[in-house]
Amino acid sequence: MVNGDRMHLASVVYNLLDNALKYSPGQPEIDVRLFSEGNELKLEVADRGIGIAPEHRERIFEKFYRVPTGNVHNVKGHGLGLSYVASVVQKHGGRVAVGDGKMGGSVFVITLNLTTGS
Repeated sequence: MVNGDRMHLASVVYNLLDNALKYSPGQPEIDVRLFSEGNELKLEVADRGIGIAPEHRERIFEKFYRVPTGNVHNVKGHGLGLSYVASVVQKHGGRVAVGDGKMGGSVFVITLNLTTGS
């Protein structure tokens, strides 16, 4: 069990799935895993899309930052989605990270603390 704001946490999941769809060419393949590890709950959203270069990974969580891609994709946006994700996760005492997916693309990992029953 995780204590948190249901609407905002659902919006975090929606945002990650929406990005995975937008940045995956052709027929998107998205893997979603939810599991506990020790006293933490982890959510992984992995796609096989265009990926994010390592030099941009820290900045993608900044408000209004968009990865400069030239003409690689035609996705419109304002650079607010991932900053919202990071803000919500941090306000819930968690962490968000991004890395390379095993099959190409990106994997986003949200980590939240599990609550203990009392």
